[in-house]
Amino acid sequence: MIIDKLIFKKHLEKGEKILYVVHKHWIEIVKATLEVIFFGYVLPWSLYLIGFNSRLFFWIAFAWSAIATMRFLYVLVDWMSDAWLITDMSTIVVEWHGIFSNTSARVGFEDIEGASYEIKGFWGTILRFGNMTLRVMSASHFDLKNVSNPKKAELALARFQDQYLNDRNMQDSTSLKSLLSDMVSHHIRGIK
Repeated sequence: MIIDKLIFKKHLEKGEKILYVVHKHWIEIVKATLEVIFFGYVLPWSLYLIGFNSRLFFWIAFAWSAIATMRFLYVLVDWMSDAWLITDMSTIVVEWHGIFSNTSARVGFEDIEGASYEIKGFWGTILRFGNMTLRVMSASHFDLKNVSNPKKAELALARFQDQYLNDRNMQDSTSLKSLLSDMVSHHIRGIK
């Protein structure tokens, strides 16, 4: 949760708190991670150890591994940055398209019709990941593929939306009672 606060801090309003983050499942980065490990570390260092053990090849392998590390960090940030932030004020849909390109959309709890999820296949069922859709009253929707534990995410969204709407109704009710009481007292004072 600390990493989420650091990464998504720029998307929050002052005083806004993240209550839950809907992330993609780690299965999304397995292929890229295995490619980085094999082509970035195992292959160059194996070649160095089996016979290409010159000083030049050492620096080539070192540079290649450094580039592979940067590639892995890029994949990791890309994976972490595609998320839905459920805050105490609204839901923020964040999509990362590259180092200098990201988008975010704020959806108020009162505008959310609901969320749904779909789990497909053997691995999705076993590892608990699936696709989620956030339906908005403006007839649009937001999709997030391969979400980690979509049932838990859907329930969290519904719980925090309900909590927000109940709190707002209580505030509105209190304000209305206060307004009516002021009107009645003003009216009574006017009669005397």
